[in-house]
Amino acid sequence: MPRFRAPADRSRALDRAAARAGSPSLVAEPGRRRLVLPAWVGRADRAIVRRLNRGEYHPRVDSGLRALSRAADRGLLWFGIAFSLAAAGRWRAGIRGVGSLLTASAVANLIGKRLFGGQRPDHTLLPAARRIRRLPSSPSFPSGHSASAAAFAAGVAIERPVAGAVIAPVAAAVAYSRVHTGAHWPSDVVGGTLIGLGAAGASAAVARSARSGRRAVGPAAPSIPLPALPRGRGLVVIVNPAAGLGGDAGREIERRLPRAHVVRTTPDSDVAALARRALRRRGWSHAVHALGVAGGDGTVSAVAQVAREHGLPLAVFPAGTRNAFARTAGVASMADAARAIVEGAGLLTDVAEVRIGGGPPSTALNTVSLGVYPQLVDERSRLAKRVGKPLGAVLAARRVLRRSTPFTVSVNGEAARVWSVFVGVNDYGTLEQGPLWRGGLDDGALDVRILHAGRRPRMAMQSFHADEVRIALHDRSTKPGFACDGEASVEQLAGVVEVAMRRGGLRVYAPGGAVAR
Repeated sequence: MPRFRAPADRSRALDRAAARAGSPSLVAEPGRRRLVLPAWVGRADRAIVRRLNRGEYHPRVDSGLRALSRAADRGLLWFGIAFSLAAAGRWRAGIRGVGSLLTASAVANLIGKRLFGGQRPDHTLLPAARRIRRLPSSPSFPSGHSASAAAFAAGVAIERPVAGAVIAPVAAAVAYSRVHTGAHWPSDVVGGTLIGLGAAGASAAVARSARSGRRAVGPAAPSIPLPALPRGRGLVVIVNPAAGLGGDAGREIERRLPRAHVVRTTPDSDVAALARRALRRRGWSHAVHALGVAGGDGTVSAVAQVAREHGLPLAVFPAGTRNAFARTAGVASMADAARAIVEGAGLLTDVAEVRIGGGPPSTALNTVSLGVYPQLVDERSRLAKRVGKPLGAVLAARRVLRRSTPFTVSVNGEAARVWSVFVGVNDYGTLEQGPLWRGGLDDGALDVRILHAGRRPRMAMQSFHADEVRIALHDRSTKPGFACDGEASVEQLAGVVEVAMRRGGLRVYAPGGAVAR
């Protein structure tokens, strides 16, 4: 970082100004902070701040650090990065980071500042170009910005080390900016950073314990025997070649199950209509015992609806980016799916039935949502065609966060001003348990989470479980965005969105299921 020495007379002038002002925050350190922290910490803080005050920096460095510090207010910078990660398919890393951030922020602001407190540095002694516009009125120790930055970066690194390594320098710059702009002492930043790292570590430990406890319970849903299909005989599989990270899933299925009938989609295919047509044509000459699908979560849910209509079990081949449903069911690979089909091993899982404006039903296997996330997915999909998924995700997050506004809905008759409404099929746990990790497919309830919008820039999460959810938009002109299993749309919703739990509504081939003898 370029640094320019100030003339000696300016250095002496700053010292004299501090002495004349008798600044308690630069010359002395009263309050609980002084009583709790060792005396050498205060001396080191004052020496470092005095040295920084005597230096001059390039104007772009000063303005950049001020802007970065302001961008991290209320965690907005980190929430934006989390949205970008989610849009790029790294949703677990984003949620892990946000969960760690929320924990660290609560510890730093609600506990740390009350126990330690202390006055902030006298930022009037800084050059005007370096000062933040408004010095916070809260106690100095620890730095909430530093705690949030360290917690988010460490939380992301736990799930995605490469992404965490990219974010770490940004987090370090945010932490330093709090000293550079006169908002905090160096020890405040160190204390906040340690709190953030501790919060991320505790979150990881709790998550490991919760996951191991859930795995010990057994299968994700009740085990049931399904028709055994040697070499895939009697199986029709709909394959989306554009799903996932590339490769021809159809060829892999044909190699493992040579008697299966594979039908590939095209970019303009109506997946559900294609599946119905394939079942009808194949049924004329061969007995059809099961319907399979290889693709993303949206493709899987569309084919699942057709399987339910025809009373057929569903075979899911994990060929998408996230494979959320297949992963929860225990189908981690093509080999897992093929083995379950040949052996006839299955699970009885819950699903949700979705109707919009009283229209025909569709099946949701994972989530239904309204608000910011569907807007982000839609914007990313359009940008990805020009700049690719990673850069498209970043640009989409920037655009959506700038222009998005809360909207008014009624959820089961209760009106609220919200940023988003999330409905999960079965329980999605807590941020500490997962993050948002669904351990089962047979809870028998919808997991509803509403992010409320307050009059001030704040957010409050409301959550509950229900058998049915009815969501009505009050302002029909708004387009909050709607998504079902990753398929997003920002078109104006016609009427009410109804989501109903259907317990045991789908039979799925899975290697952990029972086998008919």
